[in-house]
Amino acid sequence: MTPATELLLYEAARAQHVIEVIKPFIEKEGVVLCDRFMDATLAYQGYGRRLDFKWIQRLNRLSSQGIRPDVTFLLDCPSDVGLKRAIQRNRTLKQEKEERFEREEIQFHRRVRKGYLAIARKEPRRVKVIDTREGEEKVFEKIKKIVDNLIKEKKVRGSEF
Repeated sequence: MTPATELLLYEAARAQHVIEVIKPFIEKEGVVLCDRFMDATLAYQGYGRRLDFKWIQRLNRLSSQGIRPDVTFLLDCPSDVGLKRAIQRNRTLKQEKEERFEREEIQFHRRVRKGYLAIARKEPRRVKVIDTREGEEKVFEKIKKIVDNLIKEKKVRGSEF
């Protein structure tokens, strides 16, 4: 699959998901949690595959219909650690078919991580970097604290998610 094809498939899937699931749920004042959204596309296809950032950003805006997360958690660790974890997860869950990205060279994964960290530096109010080497309990507590604060902030302002 070419990088451009990969990008367009992800964007098409996102557009459909936004229309069918995310937007209707938000309109009912629901809270939506996503495992990856626009930042993943910029990190993987932009930084990792080296596709044009402006093209990706334009497609992201179209596919998301302008919907942006209130908060994004970047669960960070060195690329080699993350790659080992992903490979182990796929084996444990018997998802060997899901190893397309895991087969990429370590340089690809380093570019992706660099991309995520660049996004976090550009948008520090939205993107919260959490070092996963601290262990699951610490990661959970940090995420919980951020979510609790976001809920309090929204209640104070009188708005919903």
